[in-house]
Amino acid sequence: MSPVEAGLYLAYAVMVLLPLLPGLLELRVAADDDPLKIDASYARDPRFLGKSMRAKVEPILDAAVGEARVPFLNRKDEFARVTDGLASPDREQLSEIVLSRGAFRVGDHSEMLDVYARGEIELGAYARLRTLAGDRDARIGSHAHVVRWIDVGGNCEIGGASELGQSVSASGRLEVGPGVHFNRLFGKPIAVVSSARAELRALELGPLIVRTATARRLVKKLVVDAGADLEGDVIAADEVEVGAGAIVRGSIKAGGSVTLREGACVCGNIVARDTVTLERDATVLGHIFGDGDVVLHGGALVGDRHAPKTIHASRNATIAAEACIFGWLIAERGGTTAAAVTPHEDARTP
Repeated sequence: MSPVEAGLYLAYAVMVLLPLLPGLLELRVAADDDPLKIDASYARDPRFLGKSMRAKVEPILDAAVGEARVPFLNRKDEFARVTDGLASPDREQLSEIVLSRGAFRVGDHSEMLDVYARGEIELGAYARLRTLAGDRDARIGSHAHVVRWIDVGGNCEIGGASELGQSVSASGRLEVGPGVHFNRLFGKPIAVVSSARAELRALELGPLIVRTATARRLVKKLVVDAGADLEGDVIAADEVEVGAGAIVRGSIKAGGSVTLREGACVCGNIVARDTVTLERDATVLGHIFGDGDVVLHGGALVGDRHAPKTIHASRNATIAAEACIFGWLIAERGGTTAAAVTPHEDARTP
């Protein structure tokens, strides 16, 4: 073998082994063999956007004296109007960001950018805005159009046929009318039109009792008979149907759809590869994760006032009047509220 050939082989060997060198050294030295540290108590704050905005604008409010017009967070060509309170008639056009120490009220067909108010907020019908943050209750008329998000430190009411941007969160009750389109909602509870009926049911349930299932049922497909009482978790390769008035004292994991008939109850979580449907007055005390749609009929109840939960739909979510959710509602492809949800005929076929 000539020196040139030997050099070529050596260069080839170096090129092959060089990428493996860090791994070989790590195996020998083992300097990074500690387990990853995971904070099990971490939870994403659903009101992060609102709290972040408050942290930025409160120094501006505190520094301004009386009514003032000031630059807003070094944004080019954007100014903030600082006021002790604002009440405007219909068709108000607010070209400046509004920071109010008191209440904020505008009439119908008003347009605005970002708004923060320490007092109560009231927007008329057909309002258009970018973001809204308030420390107290807020009432927003029908046909509102929100580009980004809303965060309220009290209760929030939003009229029907509104477009709610990326997220709406409230520290108290969040009630929305029918025909509303959304992506993420958070409230304690979230309700369509009225929360009274489902909230009464939540009070009757009392504080959520965390249960550990003592049994596990592995099946291809499961239909729980009406009125039955099933103890333990359910893992199904296909669909699961819980009959009217039946109780599953555990969680459900299904490779297909999960349907809870009228008045049925699941004490744990639901994880499904397809659509999750809660018919009238059905109850889930845990989380719901659906790779398909999530559909809640009137009076359906998810979560508990003492332990807010999450509904996550990988596709769409449809929430009917008088349904009630304590916690997060996330629809990756968008959600809609409805006056009523009519079950599909094929959904009733076992």
